[in-house]
Amino acid sequence: MKQLKTGSSPMVHPMPDEVSGPSHTLLKKSLVVAFIAGSMVFTTAAQAIEFKISGQVSRMIVMPDDAQGDEIQFQDIGWSGSRWRLTGSQELKNGMKAGFRLEQQIQSNSSSSTDGGAQVDGGNDDAIDNRYQDIWFSGDFGKIAIGKGDGAANGSTEADLSGTALSSSSNHQDNWGNYRITAGQTWDSVFTMQDGLSRVNRLRYDTPGLNGIRLAFSIGQGSETEIGLKYTGNWDGNRLDARAFIVDTSDFSGPNIDIFGYSASYLMASGLNITIAFADVDLAAGADIEAFTIKLGFKQGIHAYTIDIGDGSTGANDADTFGLTYAALIDKGIEVFATIRELDSNVAGSTSVDILAVGSRIKF
Repeated sequence: MKQLKTGSSPMVHPMPDEVSGPSHTLLKKSLVVAFIAGSMVFTTAAQAIEFKISGQVSRMIVMPDDAQGDEIQFQDIGWSGSRWRLTGSQELKNGMKAGFRLEQQIQSNSSSSTDGGAQVDGGNDDAIDNRYQDIWFSGDFGKIAIGKGDGAANGSTEADLSGTALSSSSNHQDNWGNYRITAGQTWDSVFTMQDGLSRVNRLRYDTPGLNGIRLAFSIGQGSETEIGLKYTGNWDGNRLDARAFIVDTSDFSGPNIDIFGYSASYLMASGLNITIAFADVDLAAGADIEAFTIKLGFKQGIHAYTIDIGDGSTGANDADTFGLTYAALIDKGIEVFATIRELDSNVAGSTSVDILAVGSRIKF
C-alpha cells in the first residue's frame, strides 16, 4: 500500500462502516438539520489532511455450461471488481474528524455482464464505474456523510464470517446472474437477493456504537429512504455479525418498491460457522420477489470450506442454487478460491446451469 502525506500527523485510515435503511418526512428533515448543525461546530484543522491510495485486482477463470454454451471465460470478479481508491481524513481541534473517499472500478470482461456461456468475441469489454465521491464528518454525535456512497441499508444481506464470501456470497446472482436458464432468460430474472441501495447520492447518518449496535439512516436522490441496523459481537473466541434493513423507494425511478431483509453469520471458536440471508421485495405493481440462502462452513488457519443452498422466487417462477467452495487467505490481502455451483429453476424449457470457477483477489 502506498501512503502519501501532506502533513505530519499520524496516518488516519477512514474506512466507513457500511450498514443500511428508510424513513419519511420527519426523518428527512431531522437528517438535514443534523448535517447543518454539525457543519456549524467545525473548527480550524490542526494539520493538513493526509491520504492514502489502496485498491485491488480481481480475476477468475470460469468454465460454465448453460443454455447458451460452454465457452471458457476469463473475467473480472463482478461481485468485487478491480478498483482503486483514494481516502483521507483530518483531526479537527474540537475532537471531530473530517474525511473523504474517492473510488473508481476499472474492469475488463466483468462477470456481472457476462453474455451467457457463449461469450467469445465479446470477452474484452472494458467498463469504468465511479463508485464513490463521498465526504464525511464524525464525532461524539456519530457520523454524517454526503455525496455518492452507500445507502444506510447497503450490505445488510451480506453478513459473512465464513471466509468464502468472495465467490459464494448470499448475492449469488452478482457473479452468476447473466448465465442463461433458457436461450432468452437469465438466472437472475428468477433469483434476486435484494440488498439496500448501493452507491447512490445521499445524505447518511450513523449513530455512535453502543455495545456493538449501530443504527444508520439515509435519504437519497428522489427521496428514497433507508434504515439499517447492525450488531457485531466477539466473546470467548466466538463472533457474530447480524444485520437488518428496510428500504422505501417511493419516489426513486418508477413504481413504489418496499424492501425488507436481514442476514447473520456466526463463527465459533472451533472454526465451524453458519450464515443466513433473506430478502423480500414488495412491488406496487408486478410479481413480488423473495430469496433465502444458508451456508455451513469450517474455517481453520488460512483455509475455509463451505457448502450452501439458496432458494428464490419471482412471482410464480422459482429457482434454487447449490454450491461448494474452498478459499484460502494465503497472505495479507491475497486470496484464492475454487467454486462449483449449480443453478436450477422451474421456468418452462429451462436447463440447469453448471459452473466451475477458480480465481484470486489481491489487495494493495
